[in-house]
Amino acid sequence: MSLFQCEVCGCCENTALSCQGFKEITECFDWSYAPEREGLKLCSACGPVERSNGHGPTEYGKWHGVFRRVFLPKNQFHTNRVGNLEHTETGREDFSSFAIEVTP
Repeated sequence: MSLFQCEVCGCCENTALSCQGFKEITECFDWSYAPEREGLKLCSACGPVERSNGHGPTEYGKWHGVFRRVFLPKNQFHTNRVGNLEHTETGREDFSSFAIEVTP
């Protein structure tokens, strides 16, 4: 299971829990609510909320709750060759040490 950084909110996400990040499967979803998100890597919470075929809402648009949501400095991480989230500048994989505290 690969990890990636959401291009909207910056959190760490797992491809298995977010439809592979929604990047390659854009035609299945209705993006009219947020056209600027189409084609981006998105976490489950930032993912599309409606299906394009009119068959109702998706299970996305909210955090899946399988693991704790960890927000990271945006655009500072990438998925490395083994599927781990890596800090681009330092090469470190301990992404939780870069976590940003978010107050609800």
